[in-house]
Amino acid sequence: MKQAKLEFYGSIVHLHDQNQFQQWISSLYQKEWVVYCKPPFKDPGHVVEYLGRYTHRVAISNNRIVRVHNGMVTFKWRDYKDHNRQKLMSLTTDEFIRRFLVHVLPTGFIRIRHYGLL
Repeated sequence: MKQAKLEFYGSIVHLHDQNQFQQWISSLYQKEWVVYCKPPFKDPGHVVEYLGRYTHRVAISNNRIVRVHNGMVTFKWRDYKDHNRQKLMSLTTDEFIRRFLVHVLPTGFIRIRHYGLL
């Protein structure tokens, strides 16, 4: 990062100033970072399959929502660990919306459409 040519916008525009950027980077080096890594996938094919679920589709399509009633949302999902069986899950409306919003891309990010991963 110290050698990269970066551009800053919005609330971090002040980092254009080289001195402020160096102070910010130095503060990051002072922190004790704890990195958690999940076990690796079986092979590259599994990685592509996993990422494909997130790069070309919306988080949940309308036809998977079965019912919305009394503050609960019931929807279909696939349990890949249980022989790809389709199951139903019910969540409170708040939890459903929270989980949905986790999949919304931040401003400035673009969903991969054509060979972007490759």
